[in-house]
Amino acid sequence: RRFWAVQRTSGSGYAVRGGSDVGTVAGVATVRRMKAWKPILSPLAFSRLRRASAVRPRGLPDDVDWGQAWGYIYATLVQFGLISCALKALDFVFCRLHWDALAKINLLGLGGAALPGRVKSTTVFLFFLFMAFRSRVFSPLDNSRPTLSSETKEIQERKRPSWCPPPIAFPIIWTTIGILRAASSLIVWNALGGKFLVGPIMIFLGHLCVGDTWNSINNVDKLYGVATLTMVFVVATVCLADYAYFTVSRKAGLVLAPSAVWIVTASFLVFSIWKLNDRPPLYPVKKTSSPP
Repeated sequence: RRFWAVQRTSGSGYAVRGGSDVGTVAGVATVRRMKAWKPILSPLAFSRLRRASAVRPRGLPDDVDWGQAWGYIYATLVQFGLISCALKALDFVFCRLHWDALAKINLLGLGGAALPGRVKSTTVFLFFLFMAFRSRVFSPLDNSRPTLSSETKEIQERKRPSWCPPPIAFPIIWTTIGILRAASSLIVWNALGGKFLVGPIMIFLGHLCVGDTWNSINNVDKLYGVATLTMVFVVATVCLADYAYFTVSRKAGLVLAPSAVWIVTASFLVFSIWKLNDRPPLYPVKKTSSPP
């Protein structure tokens, strides 16, 4: 039966050799049972071996900027937490407003018992419309969207597939999707008893948080490889949101479905652009400082 052993090499290095009773931590062999070799190993040798085993996961490059990667995750969680607090506040306020008092108003023939419900639904629709277009106000990142001029410049600087829509199409598509998002959310809000802090709406707003972070990666930081990889999360969350809406109301799921269809299509567009432009790294790369 063979065992792993640590032998001193030239200088201050140590070599690991041997056989079967060994574990692997992060792709580096770690001695679990040393048997005959253990008595001759100094504590320094074991400490160096343990440190070497925890250097980095196997297969990952050395130049990954983990600080930036975790920064995107933290920013998404912070944004989701702030939105959750806002929804909790809306639930608290809405149930204490005297909506029925609006029934006494008669302005240009608009009034009566139906007015409170209409005003309430309009207010909720406008809130969800605001979230569909400006959810990034809750994000600590710069989630600026591209403008028509910036899109035109991007087309000139980076290759696009032949089936890519013209720049003028994107504002029209996103405006339509924003309206559909607000309408479907209103349907779900009504179906769930007029509550904001509920599972399906939280899933949908979580998707918006992921999308805002993706915009920061792609449109602000210009990390096109990272944007290509993280499109997986954008697609997954929009499909999950559409499914959650569909389980509450079939109508709401169908209204939100074009958003999922467009984002799936956009993911193929992002992947195609990545392939046509030298395939930049799929991870944030550490910035090297130039020598003075």
